[in-house]
Amino acid sequence: MGKIKDKNRQKKHQFDMMFLSENIAISRRYFFMINRIIQTIVENKDFLEKSLENSIKANEISMFSRDLRKVFDEAGRKTLVGILEMIDTILFEDTRRKIEYETKDLRKRTLVTQYGNIEYCRRYYRNRQNKEYVYLADEKMGIEKNERITKDVQSKIIEFAHDISYSKTGKQVVGNEVISPTTVMHKVRQEELKVETPNEKKRIRRLYIEADEDHVSERNNKVGMPKLIYVHEGNYRKGNRNILKNVHYIGCLGKNSEELWLEVAEYIDKKYDMKNVEKVYISGDGALWIKEGLNWIEKSEFVLDRFHLLKYINQATVEFPQYKSKLWYNINIYDPISVKNIFKEIIEKTTDEKRKEKVIDSYKYVMRQWKGIEIYETDGEYLRGCSAEGHISHVYADRMSSRPRTWCDDGIDKMSRLRTFVSNGGKIYEELIKNKKMNTKLKKYDKIIQRHIKQDIKETAHYSFAIADESVKGDLRKAFNKIMYG
Repeated sequence: MGKIKDKNRQKKHQFDMMFLSENIAISRRYFFMINRIIQTIVENKDFLEKSLENSIKANEISMFSRDLRKVFDEAGRKTLVGILEMIDTILFEDTRRKIEYETKDLRKRTLVTQYGNIEYCRRYYRNRQNKEYVYLADEKMGIEKNERITKDVQSKIIEFAHDISYSKTGKQVVGNEVISPTTVMHKVRQEELKVETPNEKKRIRRLYIEADEDHVSERNNKVGMPKLIYVHEGNYRKGNRNILKNVHYIGCLGKNSEELWLEVAEYIDKKYDMKNVEKVYISGDGALWIKEGLNWIEKSEFVLDRFHLLKYINQATVEFPQYKSKLWYNINIYDPISVKNIFKEIIEKTTDEKRKEKVIDSYKYVMRQWKGIEIYETDGEYLRGCSAEGHISHVYADRMSSRPRTWCDDGIDKMSRLRTFVSNGGKIYEELIKNKKMNTKLKKYDKIIQRHIKQDIKETAHYSFAIADESVKGDLRKAFNKIMYG
């Protein structure tokens, strides 16, 4: 029993000595923020001079730029460590903290920042009332319990992954540090990113909705088909391009058609005054999930995408191209009887059974979508064609289906949502900050932390600029060295 008590006393003594040592160094820590930047530059003075010399000889500024970035990254790492440890020390010394939390331990932590990996020390506390354990400095600075990557790096990961593979993202996002593709994947999938729709109630006469789906390769020869719906107010010409007015994208893989169209309906209800809208045009290839929108969007009518119509006309007339112009003529004068008769002629002349099946499929498609064709007769002046194929390519295919890679359902869904979020003008970093959980209990420490940091900047600036000048000699340099290095 006595041995256990002696051991505990010894442990407590070691612990007390550790904090005593820490307190001796407090005065030094308070001079670290600006100084660490300047000190790093001064320490690398010869290296930078040599780099600049080589850059001038080679007529290539990028050589110096690259080396300068290395020095600034080092300065950034040292500064972040100094700030985190400074905040930890400020909290440790605060009277209110001592009443509420008791100190239990001092532990190291590694964190991936945009400057590279850093390692810093912070104290582990126990709440005297509820007995919960917490790292106050981590909590105060928004460093989550099991998170090893800062929010700015997380946002860069997601931004890079939006355009390039998880593997390439992990290699490029943080200097020389490599983040695993698995970590990149988790960062993309764990965040719910959504652009808030302002409650505007805009007054317009006509509204346009276009819809299509991509075909993405999955494992085991499966195909995922993420849906894309976008709402806009028409288009205008800019040079040789048609630009959509106030376009908003909605897309995913996991939702069924009803859920997806409900989201579209909610967006429209928030954004537009439907009492003022005369008609809503829903354009697409005529798939059932697209026409489902007619049940959810008031004042809506279906418009067949003429790109898909062309595809089926071409399919039907491969063997007998002379019928192509006849079909188009009668489609454009909205004569379904003549269109039927032409298809019958082609079917009768086609001897190959597989070819005949394709002609029949084309015939059924055109007749099934006739209402979506006929609307051009009454509303043609308001219809400018459907650009869904191009938008599928830009929003989805450029990342998911245009390159030889396989996906899983969750990966397709999350990437679809990320691509639409960015296309809607969403800001990833701002959204991550907005979504994070704030510990409001630590707000009371804000003023004391800010006061100490301001004082640190003031005092550090005075001494750092002085010490950086090699002409400074005598008592000032000695005083600074004593404070900084003991």
